[in-house]
Amino acid sequence: MPTVGVKRDELFAAMGQTYTDEEFDVLCFEFGIELDDITSEKQLKQREQGQDKDHSAHSDAVLYKIDVPANRYDLLCALPPNEIKFQPLSQDREFEAKQLLDFYRTNPDVKHIKPYTDIIYDSPVYPVITDKNGVVLSLPPIINGEHSKISLNTKNVFIECTATDITKAKVVLNTMIAMFSEYCAKPFTVEPVQVIYEDETVNQNELTPSLSNRSVEVQIKNIYSMLFGKGEPINLDVDRICKLCNKMQLDAKPSGNGKTIIAEVPITRSDILHPVDVIEDVGIAYGFNNIPLTIPHTQTIGMAQPLNKLGDLLRDEISRAGYIELLTHGLCSHKENFEYLNREDDGHSAVVLSNPATVEFEVVRTSMLPGVLKTIQNNKAMSIKEGLKLFEISDVVVIDDNTDVGAKNVRRICAAYTGPTDGFEVIHGLVDRIMQLMGIPSELEMPAGTKEYYTITPAEERTYFPGRCAYLTLQKEDAKPLRLGTFGVLHPQVLKNFDLLNPISVLEMDLEPLV
Repeated sequence: MPTVGVKRDELFAAMGQTYTDEEFDVLCFEFGIELDDITSEKQLKQREQGQDKDHSAHSDAVLYKIDVPANRYDLLCALPPNEIKFQPLSQDREFEAKQLLDFYRTNPDVKHIKPYTDIIYDSPVYPVITDKNGVVLSLPPIINGEHSKISLNTKNVFIECTATDITKAKVVLNTMIAMFSEYCAKPFTVEPVQVIYEDETVNQNELTPSLSNRSVEVQIKNIYSMLFGKGEPINLDVDRICKLCNKMQLDAKPSGNGKTIIAEVPITRSDILHPVDVIEDVGIAYGFNNIPLTIPHTQTIGMAQPLNKLGDLLRDEISRAGYIELLTHGLCSHKENFEYLNREDDGHSAVVLSNPATVEFEVVRTSMLPGVLKTIQNNKAMSIKEGLKLFEISDVVVIDDNTDVGAKNVRRICAAYTGPTDGFEVIHGLVDRIMQLMGIPSELEMPAGTKEYYTITPAEERTYFPGRCAYLTLQKEDAKPLRLGTFGVLHPQVLKNFDLLNPISVLEMDLEPLV
């Protein structure tokens, strides 16, 4: 949840009442929010910059850091970068737009702006806001201009909001206006702005902001059923419900028939999307602790999914065999997932992120090997004279057009052994142990009349050393052989790609067919 910082004394003054820290914490909990931290500006700076620096300029006023629910939802022109030239805020010279973005990408003093430059950097045109004389006021969403800088002498403030989603932009704009307008010369007043669009497909003349309330009609019987189930409400008639709504900033009145209430939703309550949200507010204002406890109409006993239960059992057994369990990232770079493993990307196997945070998290892994090998890479200082055994049981994601979301999770086991020798026989022994635990005999040891067994056959894959790779295949009666996985000694080029010095044998196999 987002965290909002507010000065304690100013908050209490606005509320008209003071509380101890413990009382305020309880009050927050009752209203569905949480007091995350109690600090001050000086303490925050000391945490960020250290105790040795001078922080006397920062305030000692108590700050409440409050976790609030995230918003539950879900006037400009554009010019080529070389035609935009202005002096940005806090800078002493003019920049062209492209030059300015390069400056923000490379200058460490403004590194906090760097992540936002990617939004428009490669666009042929940049959004820009100018006044009637063509002077640049803002280059959204990057920086405002020095020309529009607010000073102590500023009397009129133009508030603009740009976003890739018009609904979110209006929510932010209305919220800011509602907060700022309290401090206007005439409180809670705002001058509207007419927005004229060049695009004929939209309303060409729009007056913003739109500060009208929305009306939400809520059935009284739904309030009773959702909050109290089949039980009878305690002291909660229609008039009391309306008062509780008013307590939550919703102006509510009973309808003519007495079966519904009409709640007026102000612009500050953009989280109210449905009558259920009004019912939730009634419950918060009423106090969840005041709702009588009831026994659920249905009682069920939770239990693990068979696949998860099997994974947990195998974790215990593999750990007893001397292997250390890992928990690696589900994302990796494209190179690690394909090129580093000597594999080709056919374009139809890996789910690619459209906006990766870093180059290390570009795709959802289709193999667990990169995570295991990177773990060994980052622990090269460990002694491996006795051998190092690692394993992980987790999911990979592969593209599957037959599913609703176009991809599916596949549960796998991945194990690795590294030491003075490749230890192929160690991994082979783990394969046999896993199949023994599953009660599936080997083709060479199966009793007469066995309907299910496994086979190990030589294989050639570019990830593995030639002649030191094998397929693990499950054979069931009257069914086609099902390949469970592959194990073998990694190719020297793979070791070089991951900067590994010692030979490594690995196993990667699907777990789901064994359930």
